[in-house]
Amino acid sequence: MQLHSISSIRRLPARSIPVVTTSLLAVVVALGGCIATPTSSLERMNNSVVYGQMAVDDPRIVVATDGPVDIDIDSFGGTVLVEAIPGLKNTIIEPVRHANHGHLRRDEAEASLENMDYVVELIPGELNRETVRVVATSDDLKEHFQGVDFRIRTADLGSVRVRTDHGRVWVKNNKGGVDVETSHGDIRVITDHAMNDPIILVTKEADVDYRAPKGSTGIYDLRSIGGLVYNRFTEARVVSTSPDNDPATFVAEVGGGLNPVLVRTTYGDIRVAVTEFPTGVGPIIME
Repeated sequence: MQLHSISSIRRLPARSIPVVTTSLLAVVVALGGCIATPTSSLERMNNSVVYGQMAVDDPRIVVATDGPVDIDIDSFGGTVLVEAIPGLKNTIIEPVRHANHGHLRRDEAEASLENMDYVVELIPGELNRETVRVVATSDDLKEHFQGVDFRIRTADLGSVRVRTDHGRVWVKNNKGGVDVETSHGDIRVITDHAMNDPIILVTKEADVDYRAPKGSTGIYDLRSIGGLVYNRFTEARVVSTSPDNDPATFVAEVGGGLNPVLVRTTYGDIRVAVTEFPTGVGPIIME
C-alpha cells in the first residue's frame, strides 16, 4: 500500500482507509471492530437501547511521538479520555462518532455521521517536547445531537487542554497542568505525579474530581452552584483558608504553592484530594 506524505491527518471516508504517514511520522492504522473505544460496550448498548444512539468506530490513529507529549483538543462535542501508559510506543487515538436523534430518527442519525470530521496534527516543540492537536467539527444543522469521542493514550503525558461540550473529560497520570471546559459531563483528573502547574476545570450539571499526590500545591478556588465541595488533604498542609468558605465554596492555599487550582460546576459536586494513592480509585469516587 502506498504511503502519502501529508501535514496532518483527516478522517478518511468509510471504505477508504489506507495506511497514511506524514513528514512527522504520524500513521493511521486501519483496525476493524470496537476495540477499546472511549465508551464501554455496556455504555454503548445502553445509549443505543435507551436513546437510540447510532455510532461508528473509526480506525485508530497512531501518531509516532517520542518523549513528553502535550494534548490539545478543540471539539464541538463528545467525551475525551486521556491516559498515560508507561512503555507505550507512539500516541494512540481511538475516535468514535455518534449521533443521538432518537429511536424514531435512527436513519437520520446514521446519515448525519458523515457530517462530522476531525483533524489530528503533530506539532513539534522545544527540545523533545511535542503536542498532539485534535480539532473535531460538524457541518450538520443539528450538531447538538452529535459528538466525537476520543480515547488517547501516550507513554509520557505532559499538559492537557480540552474544549468540548456534552461529554465527560477524564485525564489520568498527567505530569503537567490541565485546562478543561465542558458541559453535561463529569471531569476527572487523577495523577500520581506532583502537581505544581495550573489546574482549571469547568463544567455544568456534572461532578468534578481532582486527585494528586504528596508534593502537590495550589491556590484552591472551588465553587459549586447547586452542589457541594469536599476536600481531603492527607498529604498536604492547608496553609490558609478563606472566612467565606461554606459547604459549596472552598478557597485556600495548599502546600505553599502559587499555582491556581480553579474548579467550577453547577448542580454537581466537587471533590479534591491530595492523598497517598490518588489513582487508587474505581469508576465511582466516593471520597
